[in-house]
Amino acid sequence: MRDQELIKSLSMRLAGFSGKLVGILTHSGGDPDSIGASYTLSNILKAVWSARTLFKIPSEASSHNRSLLERLDFEESDEVDKADVFIVVDSGSPEQLDEFYRILEGGREVIVIDHHSTSLESFKNMATVFCSENYQSVCEIIFDLAEFLGYELSLSEAEALFAGIYYDTVRLSIADEETMKKVCALSSFGINPRELLSGLEIKMDISERIARLKSASRMSVYRIKDWLIAVSRLGSFQSSSARSLVTLGAHVAIVAGESDDGITVSFRSIRDFADATGVNLARDVAARIGAEMGGHGGGHSSAAKAYCNEKDVEKVLLRCVELLSEKLGAPAELIKP
Repeated sequence: MRDQELIKSLSMRLAGFSGKLVGILTHSGGDPDSIGASYTLSNILKAVWSARTLFKIPSEASSHNRSLLERLDFEESDEVDKADVFIVVDSGSPEQLDEFYRILEGGREVIVIDHHSTSLESFKNMATVFCSENYQSVCEIIFDLAEFLGYELSLSEAEALFAGIYYDTVRLSIADEETMKKVCALSSFGINPRELLSGLEIKMDISERIARLKSASRMSVYRIKDWLIAVSRLGSFQSSSARSLVTLGAHVAIVAGESDDGITVSFRSIRDFADATGVNLARDVAARIGAEMGGHGGGHSSAAKAYCNEKDVEKVLLRCVELLSEKLGAPAELIKP
């Protein structure tokens, strides 16, 4: 168990929800980590504390996430506003709640369970935050909670936690020894990883492939010390394209594009960059650029996203590069084609 004090404190707070109607919310759009954690937590609340639960993903779940919901038979509710108390799962900032931001202003109790450092500050005075960056996913926190409570996981709960850990550790590529021990423990429940994951993987369509190629053709490359920063602009698939630029050879990739609400920026880096420099893309770049430009940002040390109330994409991208230069203590040199 990574943080017994955190798990003990969380357990004590959840015990206070006994018999209550609990609304469980993820961040906007959800992901396997937030869904897997919410599903298992919902079952724990019902079994251990006789609570009733309502679950909802703000905005709209992707086809990828809908596949997981269907597999778990985990239904969303349109009546989550009726809850007595709320639990926000895997959200690094209040803005990621989208239309459910209102729960933070309604006078009802709200707790946040997260593993992003940005949540501690961003939810300050709005909610009680149970967070530790020692964890690589919220599913791992819920795994430890189940173990602490002596709660025996079912096969579907083991699958839910496995899927969340798998995707939040970038297909286990950044998983550490502790996480791998938990993955092995979950596998012992009889999970068939190949069957589970193949049913959740969504084939890349032609539009996403074209977007990735466009981002590469529009790319500018900066050098800061011995680190290569790839920067590009794209109207859609920013996250996918940022991942592809890292695969091409960039240490850090930043892809931005206009959306209905301003500009969306996706950040990715190789794990070695975060380990060697101590730069946390969520805290040091995404959250800062979001705050500076009337929006918000968050995520992980090696994968983050920001939303800016701005119309000039180039201005946003250049400021992102400047923030990286500040953190790395050296100017950015544009590498000419």
